[in-house]
Amino acid sequence: MRNTGISIFTGMEFTVEDNVAYMERAAKRGYKRIFTSMQRPGSDPERVKVEMPLISKRARELDMDIATDISPFALRIFNATRNDLSPFKEAGVTSLRLDDGFSNKEVVDFTKNSAGLKIELNACHYLYKDLEEIISDNANSKQMQASFNYYPKFESGISLDFVKQQAETYSHFGIPLFVFVHSSELHTRTTTESFRFMKPERAAEELFSIDGIDTVIIGDPLASDQDLDQIAEISLRDYIKIRAKSRSLISAKEKILLYDKEMIARPGTELSLRYTFRFPKGEEHYLIEPRSCVERNLGSVSIDNIRYREGNNHLTNASEINVWMRNLPADNRINVVADVIEEDIPLVRAVKPFGKFMIKEVK
Repeated sequence: MRNTGISIFTGMEFTVEDNVAYMERAAKRGYKRIFTSMQRPGSDPERVKVEMPLISKRARELDMDIATDISPFALRIFNATRNDLSPFKEAGVTSLRLDDGFSNKEVVDFTKNSAGLKIELNACHYLYKDLEEIISDNANSKQMQASFNYYPKFESGISLDFVKQQAETYSHFGIPLFVFVHSSELHTRTTTESFRFMKPERAAEELFSIDGIDTVIIGDPLASDQDLDQIAEISLRDYIKIRAKSRSLISAKEKILLYDKEMIARPGTELSLRYTFRFPKGEEHYLIEPRSCVERNLGSVSIDNIRYREGNNHLTNASEINVWMRNLPADNRINVVADVIEEDIPLVRAVKPFGKFMIKEVK
């Protein structure tokens, strides 16, 4: 299941009223998670102690969970210890995200806390060998989850390959994993550097396609309604949306077949993302006449034409859509009708065998 979250910053320039209004806007759109920090540089610790109970009270009313970033310093602020995390529970926190400064043994102890708080690992720091050690030391894995950092400084975010590596690791151990995207206004608090200047919904689209990523959180504060709406829309579906531009010779019939339909990817091909459709009896007239039978490039979208009925296949009532993953020569049985926009070509490769996808026309 895909989940979504927002970030709230207490003890800083944002008032409690600002943050509560933002939480309400997010909750109305189905967001269930709040990330915050009790140790952020520049925040006022005394204000944090006053504001957090107010924020958490409204979060409970909105049925939203709160995870807070903590370090040994945050334990001291709240008069908590490794053996007594109840002050965080009393402040309304539901999860503690462990930043730097905690050993693997301390993680194990934290997972057994009597306050019933979830313990969230920093996925940028805890690697496969750490998880092996923590689990083998009898940690309560049911109380564990994890999230990546976000990186406000430009050119400091982590690579997509590392995100995928860690997602595979945490999935192996059955630990839910969360990742951050930026807002369209700020482009600061994001996990993956290569996504920093993408539209946040496009970044979320690809991140949700990675096995092991459970939740996408908007890292920047007070994101717009448009950002909230677009990321919520992605979380509510189970297919990847790929944007494409039509070629000038595309026919109305080809547009009907190509766009805005959920398709299931065929397995076993390295040349293209494929979908085969069969026309109901009596609708064979929808079969496509030859046109625009030109060479195929990376990202070209094609529909087989009526010539594929000839020869050994005898596809009298079927045709096939292909999104090509490499350059190939022209074929007089294949109409090239559209091109995936460059930014979405990685999404073509992200669709797994038997996975769902949809092609969306853009101008």
